[in-house]
Amino acid sequence: MEKMRVSFLGAGAWGSTMGIMLSREGHDVRLWEIDAARVKKLKHKRRLPGILPGVRIPSQLHYASDIEEALAGADLLALAVPCQALRATLRRLPRGYEPPRMVVSLIKGLERRTGFRPSQVWAGFFPRRPATVLSGPSIAIEVLNGHPTALVAAGDDREGVKSVQKVFSINNLRVYRSDDAVGVELGGALKNVIAIACGIAEGLGTGTNTRAALLSRGLAEITRLGERLGANPRTFAGLAGWGDLITTVWNPASRNHRVGLGLARGKKLEAILAEIGMVAEGVETCRIANKLGKMHEVQMPITEATYRVLVRNADPRKEITRLLSRSLKEEVW
Repeated sequence: MEKMRVSFLGAGAWGSTMGIMLSREGHDVRLWEIDAARVKKLKHKRRLPGILPGVRIPSQLHYASDIEEALAGADLLALAVPCQALRATLRRLPRGYEPPRMVVSLIKGLERRTGFRPSQVWAGFFPRRPATVLSGPSIAIEVLNGHPTALVAAGDDREGVKSVQKVFSINNLRVYRSDDAVGVELGGALKNVIAIACGIAEGLGTGTNTRAALLSRGLAEITRLGERLGANPRTFAGLAGWGDLITTVWNPASRNHRVGLGLARGKKLEAILAEIGMVAEGVETCRIANKLGKMHEVQMPITEATYRVLVRNADPRKEITRLLSRSLKEEVW
């Protein structure tokens, strides 16, 4: 493949991971990070302790705190900032900025104020240059350590999706295609809410039965809301739905799972997030999903219970009991 210059907006765990993967293929990779002091440290130490422990940053991967420097001459732009920071980041782009032909969003989440998916936020700034969504079950350190990983690229621009698929199908990564960006983004965002719920259940000492029930019925909630918002329900049975949900729930290092564990053990949310030290997108997504469910009249009992624990400090054990005491019905999706 022809070597490209790739610019990342965001230098957290996932942005750095994908940047390292592309730099290993010989691409010229630049990552923008808003914190100039952090950029200086990254350039000097070439390490990401606490984020990607034990990983050395290749010398051909460049960090910058100047956004124009990071974007100059890019053939591909990757969006990798936290979801709640995306709009503010796009406002930092130089006046008259023209995005490259390939734009890919690696962000999982929903915007707090609007409920927008990341690609919708992007489209508000650049409606003629749609972003392809790249998502799926992907633990950053496993990708870097060479474990086989499958992702899905989705969007309305078929040729753009094919281009992203080709660029990111490298080494241990295999990328599938989809035309359902709505479903892929919603799957990547909403699974974090169910991961918090499963973390709560585990923290309460429940067994595999309970988590399996939360997983299955949680996916049903995601599918119902997704379909109401225009997604193809089949998408949620694939990598961006079921696959990503399983990975997030069963991985002990998952930030959202750790949030649930901490809440079940009586810790305050602020203390849990400070301990994790990174953004747990499921916290904001839970608030938004609860609102969307009510707005669109979609039954989302697990999401609602998780919301009550997160926002209203409800007793986690009582919320589990409350779920079990709901009126009996058929198993429907």
